[in-house]
Amino acid sequence: MKYIKLLVLSLCLNLLISPLSAAEQPAADLKAGQTMYNQLCVACHASGVNGAPQLGVKDDWAELLTFGEDTLYQAVIDGPNHMYSKGGSALESEAMIRNIVAYMMDSAIDDDNRASVNSASEADKARHLRLNNGYKVYDMICFTCHNTGEAGAPMIGVPSAWDDRIALGLDGLTKSVVEGKSHMYIRAGSADYSEADFKSIVEYMISTIE
Repeated sequence: MKYIKLLVLSLCLNLLISPLSAAEQPAADLKAGQTMYNQLCVACHASGVNGAPQLGVKDDWAELLTFGEDTLYQAVIDGPNHMYSKGGSALESEAMIRNIVAYMMDSAIDDDNRASVNSASEADKARHLRLNNGYKVYDMICFTCHNTGEAGAPMIGVPSAWDDRIALGLDGLTKSVVEGKSHMYIRAGSADYSEADFKSIVEYMISTIE
């Protein structure tokens, strides 16, 4: 009986301290998001530097809005493309990051596109996060060769460079990276990343020729 009581108590505590699900998240504070946007995000998102979607520019947000707040929030936490994790501000809470994301999304939503918000499939949302991760890691360890074609490396964005490789598929190309091939070292010369990371890199590279 004592064991059962302890088990019930443990389950109750877990429910109390477990993080809120997406559906249970409190509504974002748009005004707080605007304040923090002006402090942390305006430098890139007001100008569109490095491809950052500009505040209020509907065309920049057309596809992003379809992924919904939860996916875009997770993308910021992870650090998409040229942006550091949490927008480069490790001191901000994740709740505040959500406020910023909601504010920026709201700036591009109107009656014409409201129905498209969060309309993407779960598979497309997951792919969006993988491609973000793939680009981020690519930009750290792969760009030197694959942006230039150095030592015969297939260049991103050049379909003809992949003619003899694309038939290997995502898994086959990932295996080539992990095991090393031609002038490329094993794991692209970096032991800091998982096989899933390398797979996301390959998926990103393939996406540039689709």
